[in-house]
Amino acid sequence: MVSEPLLSLAGVVAAVIAVMVDSRGATLIALVVVAAGLAPTVALTGGGAAVLVLAIAAAAGVAGGVLGRFAARSLPWVAGLDPRVPAFAPSRQLFGPRSLRAFAAALAIPIASWVSFNVPIGEVAVVQGILFPIAYVWACGLLRMVAGRTVQDLAVGVTMISLSGAAAWLVRGGPDAVAGAAAAASLAPLAAVVSGWLAGRHERRPPPVAGATG
Repeated sequence: MVSEPLLSLAGVVAAVIAVMVDSRGATLIALVVVAAGLAPTVALTGGGAAVLVLAIAAAAGVAGGVLGRFAARSLPWVAGLDPRVPAFAPSRQLFGPRSLRAFAAALAIPIASWVSFNVPIGEVAVVQGILFPIAYVWACGLLRMVAGRTVQDLAVGVTMISLSGAAAWLVRGGPDAVAGAAAAASLAPLAAVVSGWLAGRHERRPPPVAGATG
């Protein structure tokens, strides 16, 4: 059996990467690392079928995000929304200093710790404390959404909350565990498609204006 510290470490590392990543493909990166980080936890209680739910969500999100980005770039140019440009604040105030999000990730530790030992989800979760990595990913996703001002930031947060919710459902178990987790995880590929589509639309160059040169 995999020890609890190793399970927690995988989830914590995945959450920290997802909450800090800033590149144009941040949503896809968050999707893959969070699914991989939570896979050992759900495998402990749900087996291969539980891991398959997260793997399918990650694969669907990556495929949808990439296809959405290329499809958007193939269409005629229109003024698009850059998912990395803040909607409510100047660019320099996008997230504040990086240390702010690092502080948010640190703040999520006691939150996740309290949840993992006080919120019963399934018979094994509280006894073994395996809910901690799931709760930590969820808390980091929520804090990223609260701290951010961009569509990409919201997409990353939705991805983290969606996959952690699916993992919690799988840990809870029951006859509807796989179906409920699949429904919860379906938000993650949707967020990746939206983020990829908007990124592709923004990457299109505007057509040259007649008479602008010469």
